[in-house]
Amino acid sequence: MPTDKTPPAPRPVGDQVSLVDSFRRLAAWLKEHDAAVLMQSLSPGAKPIQLSKLEHKLGFTVPKGLRALWLMHDGQRRGDEAIIGTLQLLPIAWVLNERAATVALLKRFRAEPDQLKKSGLSADEAQSDQWFPVAKRGKDCVIVNATTGRVFAGGESAPCLKLLAGSVPQWLANYVEAVERDEYALVLGPDGAFLEPRSE
Repeated sequence: MPTDKTPPAPRPVGDQVSLVDSFRRLAAWLKEHDAAVLMQSLSPGAKPIQLSKLEHKLGFTVPKGLRALWLMHDGQRRGDEAIIGTLQLLPIAWVLNERAATVALLKRFRAEPDQLKKSGLSADEAQSDQWFPVAKRGKDCVIVNATTGRVFAGGESAPCLKLLAGSVPQWLANYVEAVERDEYALVLGPDGAFLEPRSE
């Protein structure tokens, strides 16, 4: 039976193309809500040599989706502005500083075996120490597994790790779609700007 609803256009494919599309759509939403300035908090892309140095120090490689993100935007310039909900995108230079907090989160996760089923982590991911922090605010964070490239939310509430997406570009696309569905409210104040999740 025909309907008068037009199906949504398929999203672009390829890590870089998908990320460009997501940032373009987020910029359009922010402009429509008089907050285009928030996009200016994004730093220019990192240089490939910075990623190589990070990989050398850590001893494992940056997954391709995260690599594409950092080559496009090396985090955010200002700590009082958040573009991923209430979380700030982290620059490469902060990864080593945040390493201890990431390892502590994994240790806490492993101390409660029943969390594995609820989290979506594979057994290999649960035992791996090869993770990159990507976004953070206080105890809440987003981390990416170096081997699988899958993206997880971390925080205080159980499960302390929870699967968000199969890749960084998919995670960003999912987030932007949620923003476009009005699942976030823009907060602009003297202490900074962020997108607050609406209560369910």
